[in-house]
Amino acid sequence: MTAIDDVKSRLDIVEVISQRVPLQRSGNSYKAPCPFHHEKTPSFHVFPDRQSWRCFGACATGGDVLSFVMKAEGLEFGEALKQMAQVAGVTLPQRGQNPQNEADYKINEDTRAYFQRTLASAQGASTREYLEKRGVDKQAIEAFGVGLSPTDGESLKNHLIREGYSPEELVSAGVVRVGDDGISHDLFRGRLMFPIRDAHGNLVGFGARTLDGTEPKYLNSPQGPMFDKSRILYAMDRARTDIRKNGAVIVEGYMDAIAAHQAGFKNVIAQMGTALTEFQVDEIRRLTGKMTMALDQDVAGQNATLRSLDVVLQNFRTKTVNKQGPDGTTQTVDADPRIIVMPPGQDPDEVIHRSPTDWSNLVESAIPAITFRINAITGQGDITSPEGKARCVAEAAPFIHLLAGGIQQANAIEQLAGNLSVPIDTVKAALSRPSVARRTRQPEQPRSAAATASPFAKLDHDPMEEYCLQLLLGYPEVREMARGLRPEFFTRHENRELFARWLDVGPGMDKDKTLAAVRRGGDDEVTAQLNALSEKPMIPSDATGRIKSLAEVVSRLEERNLKNLKVEEVKRFADSPPDVEDGEQDDILLLNEQIKKNEGLRRGQAQEISG
Repeated sequence: MTAIDDVKSRLDIVEVISQRVPLQRSGNSYKAPCPFHHEKTPSFHVFPDRQSWRCFGACATGGDVLSFVMKAEGLEFGEALKQMAQVAGVTLPQRGQNPQNEADYKINEDTRAYFQRTLASAQGASTREYLEKRGVDKQAIEAFGVGLSPTDGESLKNHLIREGYSPEELVSAGVVRVGDDGISHDLFRGRLMFPIRDAHGNLVGFGARTLDGTEPKYLNSPQGPMFDKSRILYAMDRARTDIRKNGAVIVEGYMDAIAAHQAGFKNVIAQMGTALTEFQVDEIRRLTGKMTMALDQDVAGQNATLRSLDVVLQNFRTKTVNKQGPDGTTQTVDADPRIIVMPPGQDPDEVIHRSPTDWSNLVESAIPAITFRINAITGQGDITSPEGKARCVAEAAPFIHLLAGGIQQANAIEQLAGNLSVPIDTVKAALSRPSVARRTRQPEQPRSAAATASPFAKLDHDPMEEYCLQLLLGYPEVREMARGLRPEFFTRHENRELFARWLDVGPGMDKDKTLAAVRRGGDDEVTAQLNALSEKPMIPSDATGRIKSLAEVVSRLEERNLKNLKVEEVKRFADSPPDVEDGEQDDILLLNEQIKKNEGLRRGQAQEISG
């Protein structure tokens, strides 16, 4: 029995979930309103005989006790396992990390220490003066590991080699690079250094700010398996606990985040680029339903805010469990993304250093994200002509529809009507017109088995879907690479159902237990497909090869799905002329952008895997 099995065997899923959700017995199971979305009729069921749970409503997800704790409390698998192990009284064995990662982490830590010593030396006098003028105290410098890279381009490399590292190891870690002349040099020279840690505190890279006007102003560690700035939020390792309590506040730069933490605002994190990414939003969403963005308000900052905002509104819709009620049960809250309107020409760190009270007031007075987005649409569009007003409604429609009804949506419609100086009923009527309503494509729901299944004897096999399932079912270690995989990517009923069962199993099981859990559905065509895939031979490959293959096949399945959607959209546009000039063409353009994004992700995955 593995440690994971030991933990789960000592837990009663009904007892664990009932501490967070008010369960009621219903036959051989328990039911309750789903804690992960709002509903009137309970669709959340817990099955004590199988020690599993499932939402048969909008979520359409389920799993075991660990997967519930992960989802309910926004935890990674390891965090949930550790928490439940304490509850169950199980001592978990210490697990070593990837040896290559361990080596790179150590190099990064030794590099951080060297940069900090350089800052404290005579070389760092002017930089220390700069930090003092920016209001950064010694405690914050020490806490965040702020340092200075020497200017000569050789000092760090020579120091680390004396510590026993090879030049190849330093290049692999990303602190040294090989120039066109074939000679290795320090990557960072004469820059203010900010160590960047992942959510678990591992030092994965560095951000470097110029001090003499050298371009680029900011330089990061090279993109690689450890450092992917699209997935990292600066100071998240220090802010997680406070974010769960008080929500997340997003700022733009390292200095903003440091200033906030120095002043006691421990729930502040910084994005790692000009706009938030889906991965970053998803990480925040697992922790809280309250997210506030404080970004620059110049033209470039406004545009970056809008890009971030679109990602947030598209990916921050799910109801998020973020606190315990007075009776000990888990409560849910609506996702509440907001925008802080900063004073012109001022950054968060300036406001915080001048007056922490002013900063608190700005956070408290943040406006709803949808309000900011509607103001941007109506502020930049033609709101004088009927055609211009119609285009504004069509542009705002996708974001309003994402609110899925309720007070937030009603307020958004009222605001849009007010900005356009038209009656509310007129806006409601426009939003309900087919050509406008269709602009927001909801995730496609899998069709019923009866509607999609064909006789098993007449299967026209889909090799790509089957190969994907073989990898998932046969090699549990590749699960992490399947995060972007969705049921609608599978066109065949049998394959889609197998994937859904695999999702229900959750992480932490070996191959045999995974197959056994997936097979528990009875002797049907789905089980027959599982048996066929289990017996089908695969081309031998190592772990790296399997991960690379899965990343590729997931991207190809997504690509196929997007192209099918595009074909449908083009046909719809041809068959049904738009009501608002060429507004519906935006749907096609959006799909084109998603296809390009898919291609970019495929290239990025290949680079990440190859290192």
